[in-house]
Amino acid sequence: MSDAPSTTQSRRIAGALARYRIMAFITGTLLLVVFAGLIRYIPGLEGLKETLDPTMFVVAQLHGFVFIVYLAAVTHLWLLMGWRTGRLIYMAAGGVVPLLSFFAERRVHAEVSAQLEEAK
Repeated sequence: MSDAPSTTQSRRIAGALARYRIMAFITGTLLLVVFAGLIRYIPGLEGLKETLDPTMFVVAQLHGFVFIVYLAAVTHLWLLMGWRTGRLIYMAAGGVVPLLSFFAERRVHAEVSAQLEEAK
């Protein structure tokens, strides 16, 4: 956004940022659990497969649902900020690339917070 946001717009952006941050942490954490669960496929750890399969199925399904909510939060913030498509793709990839949601969240939070601070 080139123009300074109005007070109402600043509140909307701050709310969207808060929702994005929460969803980035939840989605990123669930994605790490899903990837950690892949250890059950390491040769020699076959016993873990039977133990972890039911749990990992539930976690993977939960991550899928949470990812959809994460995409909604990403899209809302992206629309409010008026960023280019590349930023949307970068932020959305945080739900499928391990650890990316944490790095993207930190970067986006710093940038949006600086813009909101400028608007005051």
